[in-house]
Amino acid sequence: MKRETFIEQCDKGLFLVKLPKAFYEREAVFAAAYLFRDKFQLRIDAIDDGYVGVWFQVKEGQAENEVKIALGEYCNEVLDQQVRLDLDKRYGALRETIYEHAFNPLKQRNVGGS
Repeated sequence: MKRETFIEQCDKGLFLVKLPKAFYEREAVFAAAYLFRDKFQLRIDAIDDGYVGVWFQVKEGQAENEVKIALGEYCNEVLDQQVRLDLDKRYGALRETIYEHAFNPLKQRNVGGS
């Protein structure tokens, strides 16, 4: 059985991370990529119907082991961003209700005290 990797080296200093669209939303992919713009030049594009590709061109002065670590950190970050989105969709309304309930007395005090 051939094992697929989600990080591919395309050329010297150029890497591709393939992310399945079924699991990762556009917002999560872009938010995670934004955090890595200091280490890489980035390009994000659809590969086919099922995947989005994030190309990482290494900026000068990075050791090979640093690059591999950073690419793994990107994968963890995009997962974190997606989990945040999923939790917000699932519990966002509940969070807003709790905030409203918690801060409503302060709003009433400010309106009454003006």
